[in-house]
Amino acid sequence: MKRYVLIGVAALLLAGVAILLNGPLGAPPDGKILTAAEKSNCGKTAEVTEGPYYVSGTAEFKDGNVNPTNLPGDPLQISGHVYEGLDNSKPVAGAMIEIWHTDATGNYHPNGNGPSTNYKPEDIALRGFVKTDATGAYKFTTIYPGEYTGRTRHIHIKVTDAGKPTLTTQLILAKPGDQISFDDDTISKGLPMCHLLKFDETTKPQSASFDFRL
Repeated sequence: MKRYVLIGVAALLLAGVAILLNGPLGAPPDGKILTAAEKSNCGKTAEVTEGPYYVSGTAEFKDGNVNPTNLPGDPLQISGHVYEGLDNSKPVAGAMIEIWHTDATGNYHPNGNGPSTNYKPEDIALRGFVKTDATGAYKFTTIYPGEYTGRTRHIHIKVTDAGKPTLTTQLILAKPGDQISFDDDTISKGLPMCHLLKFDETTKPQSASFDFRL
């Protein structure tokens, strides 16, 4: 009996530590779960945790091709604009949009953080940046990222415009039938529904759009 009591106490202590470090169980890392009204309102682009394995100093993608090493996966294209404010009157030209995500099996390349100079060129894939044109438009092609423990499919994004704080966010690409849905994903609970991209499957590659609002 004493053994089971001790195990129960230990479990409670571990749960308490988890809550202190991460917030309530099932909550996003910043502890914020949006209300239904907040979920439906897509104002300025929501910021969320940077997440794992950000590598700084990566190169610009040629022709917006995020997958120049031709890793296997279903191709897709994402496009849109970067705007300052809530309307379309102030496009942001020359903004840098950094992109990183897993391969189709849920693995990052590399599974590590830090500057790109810490890695060999062949160790880096599905990482880099595109820039907006004079109209604030951007476009890139890549492959569907995979799921991994605790996370649905997603793309990490940093948007940097000179003289302004960097926006760190994520785009969610959950598919019907995935193990983890948008509603179950811990990060998605802190994002409005507009972060769940809707793909047009009639185009080749499949395409979706998203406007970043700074």
